Amino acid sequence: MCKWTMAVLLLAGAGAAPAANLVIYDEALQNGFQDYSYGGGALFGSNAQAHAGSLSIRFTGGAAPDNFNALSFWRASDLGTAAYPQLRFWVHGGTAGGQQLRLFLQHDDSIVAQAEIDAYIAGGAIAANAWREVVIPLGAGGVGYSGPFDRIDLQSDSAAAQPALYIDDLLLAEAATPQPDPIFRNGFEDSGLPPAANGLVQEPGVSVQGMASDRFTWRDSAGQPRAAVLAHNTGQVGPGGTRGGELREFRYQAGAGTRVVAASSSGAAGFGYVVSHRSEGSDGIGTDDSPLGHGFSGQFQRLWTGRHHAIFRFTQNYPRWARTDAAAPNVRYDVPVTLDWVFATGRDHPLWSISWDLSAVPANAVEADSRAPYGELLFDGAATEGAHSVIAGIGWGDGYKFQTTSSPATYSSSWSWNTPNTIPYVKLWTTAVDATMGTVQTDSLAHQDAGGYFGTARWNTTSAAGNACTAPASLMPCDYNWPYQSINYSFGGVATPTNNTRLAWGTNFGFLGQTAYYRHGSAYWGGPLPNATAAGWPRQSYSTHIVFGTHSGDPVGAQVGQVEALQSVSLSAAVGSIATSGPAGINRPDSRTYAPAGYDPVYAALTFVAAGNALDANIGVGAGRTLRKPLLVVRGVTAYPATVRLNGATLVRDTDYFPSLRAGANELWLTLNRDLAAGANRLELLP
Repeated sequence: MCKWTMAVLLLAGAGAAPAANLVIYDEALQNGFQDYSYGGGALFGSNAQAHAGSLSIRFTGGAAPDNFNALSFWRASDLGTAAYPQLRFWVHGGTAGGQQLRLFLQHDDSIVAQAEIDAYIAGGAIAANAWREVVIPLGAGGVGYSGPFDRIDLQSDSAAAQPALYIDDLLLAEAATPQPDPIFRNGFEDSGLPPAANGLVQEPGVSVQGMASDRFTWRDSAGQPRAAVLAHNTGQVGPGGTRGGELREFRYQAGAGTRVVAASSSGAAGFGYVVSHRSEGSDGIGTDDSPLGHGFSGQFQRLWTGRHHAIFRFTQNYPRWARTDAAAPNVRYDVPVTLDWVFATGRDHPLWSISWDLSAVPANAVEADSRAPYGELLFDGAATEGAHSVIAGIGWGDGYKFQTTSSPATYSSSWSWNTPNTIPYVKLWTTAVDATMGTVQTDSLAHQDAGGYFGTARWNTTSAAGNACTAPASLMPCDYNWPYQSINYSFGGVATPTNNTRLAWGTNFGFLGQTAYYRHGSAYWGGPLPNATAAGWPRQSYSTHIVFGTHSGDPVGAQVGQVEALQSVSLSAAVGSIATSGPAGINRPDSRTYAPAGYDPVYAALTFVAAGNALDANIGVGAGRTLRKPLLVVRGVTAYPATVRLNGATLVRDTDYFPSLRAGANELWLTLNRDLAAGANRLELLP
């Protein structure tokens, strides 16, 4: 059976068995390990800090400049990476943080492997006044060693003296006994319904591009298979140094064949991770102010898998630095970020949603933008970066629709930016291979600000009015003035095209961290709109559709049209009611009022509340609009409906509509396999 066959799969197992551990240090040295530390500065049994218990190891690079100080642990009997493939410990940066350490493995007094450890620290660096976990795979990534060892060194990796740090709970993780991973099939957790032959399949723990991942396969609006691979973010290191937490592969039908959109091996490859820039252009302490979010480990959660719908969640901390003029200048804050991916039978494009939680950051201390979702995928189906087609054009929508009108795309491309727009989006396309990729927000600009910087001075114009950039002189807007980051930093010259596929989002500075920042298009930014502010603190959330398809089919434009249609709906109910509010974003405690009533932009769903598991509702669609295969969420439902009717006609389950019961939330998720025309559309759910 090929991986595209939509056959019934069963629950194959209960997951991997817990791994046993060989403790090196826990309150004291354990299991025959001896202290072979050198260079001075090591204090075993310090009571100044402790991750668990009351003692840890204090270590400093020395009182004088010296990079030859190390904590060292030796054992008389050999160890091996086959039995112990992972080193784990916790590190505390004392009052300073930022210390640099390098791991060395030795065998018989010879170094057999080494690696700098920042890439393996949760959060990406040793932090001041905080414990962070370090998880180092010994047989992969930067270490990449297979064989025996008898000594582990954590050596100072600085030519200068370093402040004291602390190490605790040091251990080697033993290889787990292989167990079959479960295959989630069509809501195995559901009761009362058999699996759907065309239902969603979730395969946990598959290996794609050498990374442990979950793969989702579903049927799109044309009944064709699509698949998305999300790489886990719990410590593994993949191509280009990625630590996962992103889309690594996407498959869909293009003509008579399957197009495989894969991540390249570049450092920015993959898609859907976070990036943010500080308004001052640096972090104030000489390190990268906008690190790629897939360089940080975190956690993932299989939030829900239904017969036809699934939600997969990533969480992590992402560093943001306070302004240089903040009350506590240049302080690093590790901001919790939550990312949800949503897949649904009958729908073409995954939904991606984000929440930034700055509630633990002082108000107005941080002034940053958001450029997530961020990344690079070989969207024309090429196998390598070098083989990818030249980018033929770029388009975006902020207050007006921008589109290049000459090909290929360069700084010298002609363009138009004079059609009013309400739904934020950005896209790239190729013509040598008929392909496109884009991002479309689920809400309007009026409800959720998007886009950034100063380029709005050229709204409602075209390139016929002259150069949009003076240094260097070029027709296109200056690279720093594109409202959504993309290939603007990838051209080699004014007239040089690129095959780079960078695609990102964009917002104004202050979108993260400021209690009031100026919205995109405001006069403050050189735009034509009156100054208007929005809150970027204590939390920010938004959702987008991640779109793939043929450029000739214009799937991005079609998705923009669908969000416009959703803005036109008018809902009512004779039995049950319309949901008028809900969570303000994923993983948030606060709520928002829906506008229009019943439309939840977090998951792009028409949302109702049942009465006794029944609903009799009307979905009014605006004049001139057609709502194609909408997603509905009905709250207060504890069982599948016995009958579903649309405009009086009884629908067939798993053919005319695709239901999933989200039992823990008492919700019915339902994709209608029907298009709703302008005017009234009656929907009935009978218990």
